[in-house]
Amino acid sequence: MRTVIEPSHEVPVINDVDIVVVGGGCTGVFAAIRAARLGAKVAIVEATGAFGGVATNGFVCVWHTLCDTTLNRQIISGLTEETIERLKLIPHGIRINLPKDEEKHIFRKTTYANYHLNTEEMKIEFDKMIMEDGVIPYLHTMYTAPYVVEGKLCGIFVQQRSGKGVILARQFIDASADGYLGADMGMEVYRHETLQPATSAARVYGWDKLKDPLNILKNNREYIGCRPGWQDELADIPQILNWFKSNVMEDCSIGDCLTKAEITGRAQTRRMLEVLRENDPGAENLALIGLSSAIGVRETRQLRCSYQFTADDLCYGRHFDDAVVYCAYPMDTHHPHKNTAYRYLDGTEEIVEAGKENRLARWREADEYPTYWQLPYRSMLPQNIPNLLICGRAIDADKGAFAAARVMISLNQTGEAAGVAAYEALTSDSTVQNIDFTSMRQKMKNGGSIIL
Repeated sequence: MRTVIEPSHEVPVINDVDIVVVGGGCTGVFAAIRAARLGAKVAIVEATGAFGGVATNGFVCVWHTLCDTTLNRQIISGLTEETIERLKLIPHGIRINLPKDEEKHIFRKTTYANYHLNTEEMKIEFDKMIMEDGVIPYLHTMYTAPYVVEGKLCGIFVQQRSGKGVILARQFIDASADGYLGADMGMEVYRHETLQPATSAARVYGWDKLKDPLNILKNNREYIGCRPGWQDELADIPQILNWFKSNVMEDCSIGDCLTKAEITGRAQTRRMLEVLRENDPGAENLALIGLSSAIGVRETRQLRCSYQFTADDLCYGRHFDDAVVYCAYPMDTHHPHKNTAYRYLDGTEEIVEAGKENRLARWREADEYPTYWQLPYRSMLPQNIPNLLICGRAIDADKGAFAAARVMISLNQTGEAAGVAAYEALTSDSTVQNIDFTSMRQKMKNGGSIIL
């Protein structure tokens, strides 16, 4: 690769804060808010024009249950539940789906209760939450490099419309999804052998008038260029209308591949509409009214932390003394160009493949099964960087564990834990590796998190 040398020059200090969060998806927003509510001066840096990440910009508008697999015991609260409650107060801000008793273990018929979020109202609500809690927001601001002095992380360089600058801080949270700051600080980066596909989502007017869209799309998937996914959720909410999605196989942590994925996803959307207009008698008024401004990425690269969360940890419901995340979501693996496999905590497994009946099997027989799983703080913790925490998709998890841990309902909690842990390190003059974990978990509990 050819290289050039960038001339050195002075860079203005934009701000000097206690904690800076890189990445303004839900995970980053929740990290910033939790730290700010404890009293820290917090800045959050987001490259796009809105907070919320794939939940807003990517139209991935579903959060899953706050309960364990029985649906009778709540295991998630905190800012996830607060956001849900705030959206309930907004007309058409959210819709709640509850499964029928006989459908609890069939994922494609709504395995768990879930929340369908109005992505546009959510953008506004996150703005409001950020401002209410005194977090300093930087939208259209891209992290570019760490500012390191004598081996210590002291700030981050950013690029704004007005030029380059640096934000100084004492504690740092990498919520960038691809682990940009951690990688730049020398953390080991790894990828799983195969990556789950990204999803390009769209809003479509007239979907509810179609006669047989699912079979038509299945039968034309070669022309469309993907194994399409689709959903007709939110049909009764005019402000949101309907959405469907296509799948793209690219490593979206690589610039050229991300560009290709975005363009490919949009092209697939148009081909889906063409197929429906040509083959469905109800498609007379079918119209594309919205494309996600960012493709929904499931998996790219991860950072090696102090502990790798494993599939066995998840599937057998292992408990951890430093647990900070609780979730009941199953292992949900989207295999490239093949099928989707769901492995549940109750020992069942479901294979969903286009054009075929769902296949049910057992992967485990036991007298008793866990009803939720836990993720430890160590899976967010760099081994030797004293003032940096990792949250969101870049956490350390093997292929199987990541297939469940990657969903927003769990990653939201990693953000809250990072925000509280950074504050604990800041105020105790400690490293993030040596904080008083009992004190940190009590602060999480006092702030609304459920700690089991």
